[in-house]
Amino acid sequence: MSRRHPHPSRHRLALAASVLFAAPAWAQQAPAAPASESLETVVVTGIKASLTKAQDLKRNADQIVDSIVADDIGKLPDANVAEALQRIAGVQISRNRGEGDRVQVRGLSQTQTLLNGRSIFTAGKERGLSFQDVPAELLAGADVYKTPTADQVEGGIAGLIDLRTRKPFDFTGAKVAATVKDTFADLARKNKFEGSVLASNRWDLGGGQQFGALVSLAKQKRAYRADTQELGAPAQLADGSGPFAPTGVWNAYEFGTRDRTGVTAALQFRPDRDTEYALDVHHTRLKTQTDTYGFFGSPFWANWTAATNLGALWPNGAVTKDANGNLASGKFWGASMSTSAFVADNDTKTTQAAVSGKWKLQDWTVKSELGHTQSDFSRIYQEARLGVWTNNPGFGFDLTTELPSAYPVLAGAADLTTPSQYWADKALYFKQENTGKETTFRLDGDRRLDGVLARVRTGLRLSDRQATSAEINTIDNLWSATATGPVAGAAPALAAKIGVIGHDDLLKTAGAGNTPRQWLSINDLAWLRDPATARAAMGLTVPAFDAAQTFDYREKTQAAYGVADFDSELAGLPLSGNVGLRYVRTQGERRYTTAAGTPTTLKTSDNEWLPSLNARLDLTDKLVARFGASKVVTQPNFDQLTPSLSLNANDRTGYLGNPTLGALHARQLDLSLEYYLNKSDHVYGAVFHKRVDGFLQTATQSLVYQGTTYTVSTPANGEDGSVKGIEVGYQAFFTSLPGALRGLGLQANYTYVDSSAPGPINGQKTQLEGLSRNSYNLVGMYDYEQFALRLAYNYRSKYLAGVSNYYPSNGTVIAQTPITIKGYGMLDAYASWAITPQLKLAVEANNLTRTVRRSTYGVGDLARGAYADDRRYAVSLHLDL
Repeated sequence: MSRRHPHPSRHRLALAASVLFAAPAWAQQAPAAPASESLETVVVTGIKASLTKAQDLKRNADQIVDSIVADDIGKLPDANVAEALQRIAGVQISRNRGEGDRVQVRGLSQTQTLLNGRSIFTAGKERGLSFQDVPAELLAGADVYKTPTADQVEGGIAGLIDLRTRKPFDFTGAKVAATVKDTFADLARKNKFEGSVLASNRWDLGGGQQFGALVSLAKQKRAYRADTQELGAPAQLADGSGPFAPTGVWNAYEFGTRDRTGVTAALQFRPDRDTEYALDVHHTRLKTQTDTYGFFGSPFWANWTAATNLGALWPNGAVTKDANGNLASGKFWGASMSTSAFVADNDTKTTQAAVSGKWKLQDWTVKSELGHTQSDFSRIYQEARLGVWTNNPGFGFDLTTELPSAYPVLAGAADLTTPSQYWADKALYFKQENTGKETTFRLDGDRRLDGVLARVRTGLRLSDRQATSAEINTIDNLWSATATGPVAGAAPALAAKIGVIGHDDLLKTAGAGNTPRQWLSINDLAWLRDPATARAAMGLTVPAFDAAQTFDYREKTQAAYGVADFDSELAGLPLSGNVGLRYVRTQGERRYTTAAGTPTTLKTSDNEWLPSLNARLDLTDKLVARFGASKVVTQPNFDQLTPSLSLNANDRTGYLGNPTLGALHARQLDLSLEYYLNKSDHVYGAVFHKRVDGFLQTATQSLVYQGTTYTVSTPANGEDGSVKGIEVGYQAFFTSLPGALRGLGLQANYTYVDSSAPGPINGQKTQLEGLSRNSYNLVGMYDYEQFALRLAYNYRSKYLAGVSNYYPSNGTVIAQTPITIKGYGMLDAYASWAITPQLKLAVEANNLTRTVRRSTYGVGDLARGAYADDRRYAVSLHLDL
């Protein structure tokens, strides 16, 4: 029989679980022990506990997996799940107003997300979870499975992410933990309080019966500010000199708050050692409110009266070029300018409840679970826009400054804070409501055997999921010919809300540059949060949802699987693993209304066979090789499958789904080598290759809807593509160093991913959108006696963020160019001091580098965007009893 590494004993699991929410064990001192013995206790139980737990999960898994556990999450200033996941090799995240948002695994965004093994999602047009909804404090850990087994829920060609919350049986007895924190955002100049509390206990009822109960609550309220400058799409100069220049600039201040709430509750009952019942309830809510003050200016197609130059980006004086022949600086005739004030408020609620049981029936262990998830999302957006007069108008650019200069050339004393220079322009209103719900049932059984076939597993899963979406998007003129006042054409109720914005330091951390930083706008943005009152003051009514911008999607799946675990030898070396097959039948029903107003229902059916193989070869007691081969599948998003409209009245673009879309399939091979130095330290490397069938690509068409022509994008299955790469990682504490130096440690990982997929520009093969070829994490650690320090640097190289129209001949001809986000890194820090074994004081800082993310256009590598977010500081007090 082969020598397999045993699973952790029950005692070790209880020990690791009991420190998940505890103060670091450097604060736990064994009474009446000599100093040297106390120090050794600190090293073993404090420094290594979380690393040992994560390493055990990786080492004993049936497949290739990386994990992060609660103690590590708590020692970094990660606000949500996305930010916690970025520390794992192969995971890249995007950012939204300074916080982690979307997650990609090995270059792909189509992940299957689970909560305690159950599918979890956020209501919307996509299928997955919005990771920013979930407070990091709720987690016991997170596992990123990069190769599947047949018993796991299908749906992620990128991988499977399982978020784990705490359970009462994780602890040996009573547990109470609480944290209070004050977080300050330096650009917003605001601080907000947040906190979390956990209470858990388990009781011995006698006769081998045990009962446990747990409740955990996390509450975050954070202020933020995000500054933006985006230069307009390039156009070739009309004087025939050849350079491309921006067609304008958009500057914006965004001020907002995030109010994030998370609650978990769990009951466990074990009547005997072979039986267990559980009830889990999980609820998250994220409310965001954003106030935005924006300025737009452009010389392109401006209202200039010289007939020969009308509609052209025409120089007004000398133009300088850079070494590549593109615009360095210059001024242009004509200026079209406007300012805007808008509010954008989102509210997302997700609740999941599940009851489960586990029984021992003769030689079989049987598990059953019934779960239900309900998610709701709503968004309100309302904007009032003012136009700006110019008397001898012009617009200038200087792209040699650190922050690109883009500014109006005004005559005389006229400026952007003079009311007589403004007139009432437009009002925009957007509303969206999404709902999602799913009921699932699964039944699983496994039986252990003797011999090469060590275990068999089988089971089934049934799910019924529904997704609905409703939208309205309108734009209306505001000018009132009868209105008089300092702002021309503004109705009195509107004019009373107009004033100079109270901010003049846009992108102050992004370098010097000449660009508008203060202007006239709606000042009372709270007024815009009452659509009925605000629109009545502007002479408008609140529109109802548009039937053509709604859909109702229902999807039922039936899945069955079989897995055989084997335990054998290869050339005298222990070989173990599993081979399995999963069958999934998916039935879809879509209800929507066409642009012509016709209610329509479509029904589809899809069958998938998904084989998987995972093998592990113990080359030595410390060196483990793994191999994985599998086929995985992801269904397209709901809006991609449903031909209902999604319109943007502002720029007259839209999206129209395609009911003929097929699922995305991937065949993947994975190979890893893991060397375990001791119970907590290891080094590893992995190579992977995915062949993806039917990558989605979009084509555009013109669509006339209610008298307006929109440029509408529609997805289709394109050519096949591939994703391949390597991962390497290392973690260790240097406990062989003398004295206090033994508290030093390092976590490091690097990922290289290359891809080839049909791109958004004429289907040409390119790197996947959102994928950086290179990314890495460096975490310096120090844990010694009462002190803990973390210094974490996360970096990702440049990546494709999307595409934009541009004007190759300065006329009406439009082509497309890629938008690339330049590579950037962020440095975060954490330090704590254990005042007593039960009380810990901590300080943390996020974005110490004051990172300004920047983007460029593919045409001439011209500057496109600059984005600055808050640096955050926090101080917290943590109690553990």
